[in-house]
Amino acid sequence: MTTILPPGVDVTGIGTASATPDMVNLDVRVTREGSSVSDTLRQVDEVAAAVIETIRGAGVEARDVQTTSTGIHQRYDNQGQTVTGFTGFHTLRVGVRDLDQVSSLVDAVVERGGNAVLVDGINLAIADPEPLLTTARERAFADARARAEEYARFAGRTLGEVLWIGDVVSGPEPRMYAMRAEADMAGGLSLAPGESTVTAKLSVRWAWADGGSGDGARIVPVV
Repeated sequence: MTTILPPGVDVTGIGTASATPDMVNLDVRVTREGSSVSDTLRQVDEVAAAVIETIRGAGVEARDVQTTSTGIHQRYDNQGQTVTGFTGFHTLRVGVRDLDQVSSLVDAVVERGGNAVLVDGINLAIADPEPLLTTARERAFADARARAEEYARFAGRTLGEVLWIGDVVSGPEPRMYAMRAEADMAGGLSLAPGESTVTAKLSVRWAWADGGSGDGARIVPVV
């Protein structure tokens, strides 16, 4: 199928916006081994419940504590034939909005869960990225228009109305601090927030406003 579009110019604009991260996401994993499915699940649930209680007791809101996965799998002997037991897991994503609280919270979680607790990752993030996205989009559109006006000048034409806009957004990229927590972990975590950047990319199609040479509709395939 094809569609007939007015003659014009297609341009891609790019805009970025940056801010200092104001939130940390902790990926916490609870693992336990047992001799049966029910026993393993019970042990995992006990530790996970204790860890969640510790997190909530530290002032983290319920909306910032989320189970991301849970499950159980079999363990086999060295020949991979006989089931020797089961390993269960429960993973949590914990959002900490006070960066100064991260170190003490990790210590408290590890102390409560012992060797059953792993910290798979510590990610710096922006709690509300929407204002950044709006700024990045505005800058991307301004960049697209500047490019289109430049191309129009090259061609001796004048820009008309916007016919189409396509939006592609990336970011903000999380800043990862990966680690494994041990029960005897001591000392604080030194986090350097730096800046996180969002990037917006807009594809914009402008019509020509004038009736200069080369006028005539373009046939563009539509898929």
